[in-house]
Amino acid sequence: MRRSSSATWVLLLVIALLAACNRQKEAPGTPGGGSPEDATRESLALLRDGKFDLFWKHALPPADFATLRADWPRRNAAQAPINPDDEAKFEAGVKRLTEPDAEKKLFAELRPTLVRFDRDYKDQMPLVSGVGQSMALTAIDQDKDLTLSQKRQLREAVNVMAPWTQTVGWGDQFKAKEAIGIVIDTARKANLSTPEALHAMTFEQSMATWSVAWLGFKRLLDVYGLSIDKSFESVSIDTIESNGGSAHVKIAYTLLDKPIQTDATLVLLDGRWYDSDLLQRVRDEHARLAPPAPATSTPPPSSTAAPPRIQASRAPMPDARGR
Repeated sequence: MRRSSSATWVLLLVIALLAACNRQKEAPGTPGGGSPEDATRESLALLRDGKFDLFWKHALPPADFATLRADWPRRNAAQAPINPDDEAKFEAGVKRLTEPDAEKKLFAELRPTLVRFDRDYKDQMPLVSGVGQSMALTAIDQDKDLTLSQKRQLREAVNVMAPWTQTVGWGDQFKAKEAIGIVIDTARKANLSTPEALHAMTFEQSMATWSVAWLGFKRLLDVYGLSIDKSFESVSIDTIESNGGSAHVKIAYTLLDKPIQTDATLVLLDGRWYDSDLLQRVRDEHARLAPPAPATSTPPPSSTAAPPRIQASRAPMPDARGR
């Protein structure tokens, strides 16, 4: 298992903020949406609330959702072997977070570090923040799976968050004690045990664990003054262009009161709208995980053929990924 760097956590946060959505409407767990705005709003509301199982059911056509669930064991099997040292560290960490009096023990261990931080390192936060900002921006630029629009949005988010990290009271003992309580509560609710147990989870079990982690992460950030739900409430969604079976929508929101926007291209399938990039990634992953078809002298039935690649539009229109 790889250790998570501070830059990775920044990326996780800003990617999660793609899910920002207002609370005007509770999203049902139904696939697609009747309009591009409704489809986007419902997807984001489900992500906001950590309802990841319903999100996938909503965000994918029924056949692709069924494929995703069927592929889940293969995704887990494709994980790299776990280093014995990392496995031991993982299990030891879980034990520390879930044992009796974990809050008191961890705070007692952390308190000298907090005191030392306020005494020796507090004034160095601008330098530390600058290094973290540079690492995050480099990671974004080098990520081959992100679209140009996503990279632009993530860079904006990192540049907004960097000054915030310099103002947070990281050495505040009261905040640290509250944060430790949230981390421990989240770990206990997630029912963590071993890396193998995580890899052996069913789709439903994985989604439940993700939900617990995401909701705990939001609570943790609230302690230090970054409200993800405030960003959710600021979102506006507008269709910039619609052309037959495709639509280009703009998603605008604020992060720490600074405006950020992104966009997405949706396709219309069987009367429902779906994010074309997300749908294509799921289909590409299925093609990668699917076992090779046995050699045959006759063409396979059309029902077993791989689904066609998603076409963003039936007529020329701007490519959202290039924005």
